[in-house]
Amino acid sequence: MATSTTTTTPRRGPLSHIVDALRLDNRQLLLETLSHDPRLGDIYNQPYTNNNNGGDSAGGFIQEDGITGVGGNDNNKSTVEQQLIFGSADLRRVILRQVMNSKKKETKSKKSKKHNVICQVEEEEIIKDLNGELKLLSSSDSSNHTTRIVGDEILSPSGDGSVISPYNNATSTPAGSNPFGHSTNPFGDDDDTNDTSSSTITTYILRGGGFDLPSLSAAALHRRQQLKSSSGSNRYHPQQQQQQKQQDKVFRFIFVPRITEMERAFLSELGVVDDNVSNTPSSQVGTNYFESLPIDLIPLDDDVLSLELTGGSSANYGTSLVVNESDKSGGLPSPSAAACMRHSNIEGCEADVADIVARSLIKLQLLNRGNSDDNDESSLKGAIARVQGLGPLATAVIDRMMLLRIEEERMEAAQAEEDLNNQYDIDGEQSGGVINDHDEVVNAADGVEITTHTKTATSSLRQQNDNDTNSTPTSPSIQALLVIDRKIDLVTPMLTPLTYEGLIDDVLQIQVGGCVSVKKSIVEPDDEDGNGDQQEVILPLNDSDPLYAEVRDKHVETFGSFLQNQAKALKESHSQFTNRETARDLTEIHQFVKQIPVFTRNLRSLTNHIHIAELVKSAAEANSFRQRWQTERSMLESEPCYETLEDLIASGEPPYRWLRLFCLQSLTSNGIKATRYDSLRKEVVQTYGYEFLMVLNDLEKAGFLRKRETFYMDSMATPYSTLRKALNLINADVDPSNPEDAAYVTSGYAPMTVRWVQAAMKGYAGVDEAMKELPTSPLHRGPLIDIQQQCPAESLSTALKRRRKEPSLGTFAKRWTSETLSSVEKKPVMLIYFVGGVTLTELAALRFLSRSSSFPYTIVCCTTEIVNGSTLLKSLSC
Repeated sequence: MATSTTTTTPRRGPLSHIVDALRLDNRQLLLETLSHDPRLGDIYNQPYTNNNNGGDSAGGFIQEDGITGVGGNDNNKSTVEQQLIFGSADLRRVILRQVMNSKKKETKSKKSKKHNVICQVEEEEIIKDLNGELKLLSSSDSSNHTTRIVGDEILSPSGDGSVISPYNNATSTPAGSNPFGHSTNPFGDDDDTNDTSSSTITTYILRGGGFDLPSLSAAALHRRQQLKSSSGSNRYHPQQQQQQKQQDKVFRFIFVPRITEMERAFLSELGVVDDNVSNTPSSQVGTNYFESLPIDLIPLDDDVLSLELTGGSSANYGTSLVVNESDKSGGLPSPSAAACMRHSNIEGCEADVADIVARSLIKLQLLNRGNSDDNDESSLKGAIARVQGLGPLATAVIDRMMLLRIEEERMEAAQAEEDLNNQYDIDGEQSGGVINDHDEVVNAADGVEITTHTKTATSSLRQQNDNDTNSTPTSPSIQALLVIDRKIDLVTPMLTPLTYEGLIDDVLQIQVGGCVSVKKSIVEPDDEDGNGDQQEVILPLNDSDPLYAEVRDKHVETFGSFLQNQAKALKESHSQFTNRETARDLTEIHQFVKQIPVFTRNLRSLTNHIHIAELVKSAAEANSFRQRWQTERSMLESEPCYETLEDLIASGEPPYRWLRLFCLQSLTSNGIKATRYDSLRKEVVQTYGYEFLMVLNDLEKAGFLRKRETFYMDSMATPYSTLRKALNLINADVDPSNPEDAAYVTSGYAPMTVRWVQAAMKGYAGVDEAMKELPTSPLHRGPLIDIQQQCPAESLSTALKRRRKEPSLGTFAKRWTSETLSSVEKKPVMLIYFVGGVTLTELAALRFLSRSSSFPYTIVCCTTEIVNGSTLLKSLSC
């Protein structure tokens, strides 16, 4: 019987145990944080007592019998109701789609459904399941309360303190109105009818780390307006009523992944002070609690992990439309802003970026320990043995990571000493003066704190890793780390991708969290419901869909025929079994019945991708698309295309599509002549508006644009031309249908970062001139960092003083294979971490390398966010 490849289960990656551990840990951290009542003290420390109201709680919660209080027992637990307000649609999408909703559960719940699930219906089910798990969690511990989510909204990107619905078919809630006055709770049980307008905790879930200060300001304004709206008039006791209602208000600020001191000071200036820190009777109305939720790395696939650092999104959840070439906003529905490059290059906060990336690397190395003996002095205890970095921000990340390793070992030693002392402590009291896992440790070298929540997260991961002895490898899984600063390759994000996944992003915009929102009428054009144009469906774009895992890296010339062959195979498989002329025994019939849900899921997936493929291929065949690709190719060959740029402005090209070409011309020509630059800038202002003067200024500051003031011939050698020749970036002979080079992803141009990865395998031999063109770090004289981590941990400056010539990464891989007696099919794992974002073009090219038998490593990518040219430029100009 013929079988379709769509029915096969995709092979898990070499870090599947780490991916699963991260998913489980992220979900557990979220559940523990939401289930905790902040009025009972810090979730990881001893409870404190707030005596604002004498014997009463500052904001009592509702018991099952309607009585307000903080007590309770196992038979009559109190209920804490929370209204979630997310700082942005992007953050909400990550929490719901990647943290609340596990991939295995999603597949199981959908496999028997013939049609796509409407976005709003699906997400309401996710939150209902979350409420069920919160209730189960409270019943399994000794807490005297249960937690229930009564709704969720998003802070309006206008910054006026109002909230908006996550869905485009609902209206915004005015800033001064009460968002909790629902007659029914859509996320609770059918019998939940209690009025919770005065007792519901308002929980703001915000992006921390200093990456989204506007959402903090909007949250503070929303809090102020909620307090104002609660001060209703009473002609008999107006003052007492106002005071009581305002004191009943409880506001909870949860920062993902952590709150910084700068954010505390920022909120304090806005009148919001953390009552957990002050631990004294508050003079302000309402009660505020600040918490960190240490969720950093989000597994998008088995081979892609992302911090998903975005600066917020002005779009509602389900508003992704087809690109409109005449739209002056760029044809994209307010895409999320990639925050990392703006934070480091425009705002000058490189230390914040380096810190959050370094902490995520510490977490990965904790999970990388395997089952090796930590008492072995020769063991690196999970530390990645070989570490390289390209670019100044990569150097800062490695430096911070090594300092955090020193602090981690110091805290582990202190904990071991405390445990030893406790063995002789008869009364069971902890000895004084010992640092434990919940204490804050401040690095005197740079004043950056290791927060209590970071330590708690790593402690839980350590315990989970130690208990999972059956699935965790006996040796570390990651053998090499290459950190890449986005600034070493600004050209690739400006290019138009030609892979299936890249084109979906270019036409439909893949959203944060690895999914795409499309109108139901696109994937189900024959639906008789009639509401297809108003309803949105969310399609996950990850390896949970076996078909998508196979087709996503196909070239535009081949993915159509590939999907057609899949349809033929699936039809043949079904028709052969249902052929009445062929006799079937009961065993075969039973097996077929068991496969019906899988067949239904595969058929739905195939139908979805056929309709999406038709859409993106028609966009790729448009004249404007072909002209843009040809212009890009001319610029990559260092040809000036100023006349084309002028014509595109005159024809009303969307501004950020035009800016991508403008930046590409500057990057490949070592800048633009002053006269040309001034002329084009004048046309930009006349066509797109004066606000784009600031956009151009920010792009200059970030290095995407450069004005050449001195005499310079366009035919002279440029830094880009040196890199193009040394790294062999152009390969016009590549065959997209049967590629032998990573350059197939753009029909002839190989991403520069991928060529640097290939050069690393040979010890960067023959690319000395190209290396001179890369930006350097003040911490190190050259652009390249190449060290081998030791145990005990040491600083970067100490490691660089050894000045020992390390073997190439290719030689290092062969040595590892021979020492571990690994089979030919098993290759060591190299983690490539993009600081500043990675493009889907680069991911496709790196997967191509990883699958190649001649490449010595299996590649797993980490990144701060997934970017394309438009999102990257918009982030720098917002």
